[in-house]
Amino acid sequence: MILSKRPDIERFLGRPDPAIRAALIYGRDIGVVRDRGHQLAAKLVPNPDDPFDVALLTEQDLADDGGRLEGELAAQSLMGGRRLVRLRMTAEKPAADKLAAEALDRHAKGELNPDAFFLIEAGNLGRESALRKIAEKANGAAAIPCYEDEPGDVARLVRETLARDQVSLNADALQVFVQRMPKERGVARQEIERLALYL
Repeated sequence: MILSKRPDIERFLGRPDPAIRAALIYGRDIGVVRDRGHQLAAKLVPNPDDPFDVALLTEQDLADDGGRLEGELAAQSLMGGRRLVRLRMTAEKPAADKLAAEALDRHAKGELNPDAFFLIEAGNLGRESALRKIAEKANGAAAIPCYEDEPGDVARLVRETLARDQVSLNADALQVFVQRMPKERGVARQEIERLALYL
């Protein structure tokens, strides 16, 4: 299943469909990918940093031990809650892409631990990526492509971030600030947090 429209993505990230066992979040702007990954993880498990319920893997882990990913997806939570397996891929490496695609295919079909959730955060994946193809076609998976933020997205991010610190900008200041923001969300978020601290 592909989720490409903002309302569909926001709905899924805010309230994941119980029939979905896996999500692939990918795109050129890794800051947007990480933000959406954090947002989804927070809805899936009480504490996304809990090592008893969450396994965090990278493509290097796949290179070191090809069977580890499926082993993590088949494992039960040590504390009895829902298990979350997060895979972070920074580059499109054919071997890692293939291993992740095979694990995703099996997990989406319910062959591993059906109560676990498989969250993959990846960089820009081309159309030939096996991982992307599986995520787009599997009934138990969601593929969420991430694009560069539009000015409206940046303005909303600024307002939401500043509101957490109970500060704000007037419309003119917000417009000037948004126009000068870098395109990459991770860097933009740092600038917003710096502004919040200043205010």
